[in-house]
Amino acid sequence: MITSPPRGRYDWPWRGGPSFVTPDGSRVLLQGPAVDVSRPWSCDFTALVRGTRRSFTVAEAGAYDWHSTYTTIPDRTLRQPYRGGELITGIRDNPARPEPPDYRAAWRGQWFELHTRASGAPDGVTAIFDAFRLTDTPLGMLVAPRSAGQVQAEPVRVAKEVPRIGYLMIERPGTTQVTVPDFRGLPTRHGELWRQPLGPGAQGRARPDALVLATPTAVIRLVPGPTDTPDANQVLAFLHELNVTWESP
Repeated sequence: MITSPPRGRYDWPWRGGPSFVTPDGSRVLLQGPAVDVSRPWSCDFTALVRGTRRSFTVAEAGAYDWHSTYTTIPDRTLRQPYRGGELITGIRDNPARPEPPDYRAAWRGQWFELHTRASGAPDGVTAIFDAFRLTDTPLGMLVAPRSAGQVQAEPVRVAKEVPRIGYLMIERPGTTQVTVPDFRGLPTRHGELWRQPLGPGAQGRARPDALVLATPTAVIRLVPGPTDTPDANQVLAFLHELNVTWESP
């Protein structure tokens, strides 16, 4: 059984690194002279599982403990050995409200975790995880549907924080939710760049704009956080040198 001792808020064994393997086996690689790859990788996707649409996140091991301490704090937590790893379910009972309970469940391997959240009793959560073949690796978790009849998965979106620069949201061309403008952008060493004003969404952020970078194999949206640099020229210099490749399996 894999257990996690209590840790401080930022004291997680994040491996980071320049590459990440997505649930479908694709490989995402960041290259550039100023890329700090020390922060963790994660990946979101949606899937229709046994007739129910659900959201999933692959995150580095330890993310569940952070969420249960700072964001979705459960009233009770259940842990059990499951498929060579650990199944963790945190339940919020909502005793003062008429709504049904909600929960966050995660299958934790040695390196990565697969999370899902939903309302209602989590009694059947093992059937959700059983709909996938889960293979944990040092570079990412492979999440393959056992059959097309049980699961229809949608394209994934990969996230990577770059300290002082912002959050990179990375998708494949043709499946991206980010609209790439049809007019010419600013040429970079490995792609093309556009500015995207955040409008009201910029409140509390270090910069008022997101930036969209298109490379031959990836579309990247850079979103600033509240503690990132306000220096737009520093960010433009970073993106000018950045190369992001998405290699299909």
